[in-house]
Amino acid sequence: MIFIDLENNAPNIDWINRADTVTQSLVRAADHAARKVIIEANEGLWGELKGYLSKIRNRKCWYSESINDGAHCHVDHFRPKLKAVDENKVDQGGYWWLAFNWLNYRYAGPAVNVRKKDYFPVVQNKANRYGDNIAIEDILLLDPINISDPSKLAYDSEGRVSPRFTDPNSRDYKRAFYSIEKYNLNLEGLKEGRRQKYSKTTLLILKIQSQLALQVINHDLARDAEIARMMKELRDLAHPDSEYSASVKFCLKSCGHDWASDLLMAA
Repeated sequence: MIFIDLENNAPNIDWINRADTVTQSLVRAADHAARKVIIEANEGLWGELKGYLSKIRNRKCWYSESINDGAHCHVDHFRPKLKAVDENKVDQGGYWWLAFNWLNYRYAGPAVNVRKKDYFPVVQNKANRYGDNIAIEDILLLDPINISDPSKLAYDSEGRVSPRFTDPNSRDYKRAFYSIEKYNLNLEGLKEGRRQKYSKTTLLILKIQSQLALQVINHDLARDAEIARMMKELRDLAHPDSEYSASVKFCLKSCGHDWASDLLMAA
């Protein structure tokens, strides 16, 4: 998972106006059944944004960072529309008023979204009505559009994702642990993709470090060029548009070399 700057990638004003019109009809609707009819009748509206959302990060799923060309990807409602299921599998009420709010959309691969479904546990301050402040909700799922959330995950050489913070009683650990499970982040195919990127990154780090050590003994211009080429390759692997870039960045950060930290800043 990496940060997605959704707030600075708004859809066009025509779409926003049409979505707001539908939202107002939901506000005026008599009950849950009436709202359900309205949502289902207008579900094509969020589908219009699928291609747009996919391009924000090079077709990558915002939760897993996998590119799923050929698969049926989804526009996920981060806060579910009609029901929000808690840790005990009890429906605590959906966020119908956010069904046509573009800030509630996340571009998701099928492996993630099929498992996430309507799960959305809120520890405290759950918003239940139109007008309630969702910003004060204490939510359990990590959110890719929250700049601090992706850093709560750690990656290893086998492609596994785990909570970065190890105290099982801490809020960060619980959120990461729950999100890994509900986003299906340790699915075998995703692990294999990350394992390959982590392995390639590790190999490049070792090669660069070895070449840098030789440069201290005998500076060679040809070697300089080769080091620059490998560093560029690493930078490209860590770019936010690159598949599984978070595991690449974690590997670079973990190696402890100053030049790797500089590369991270350039990626």
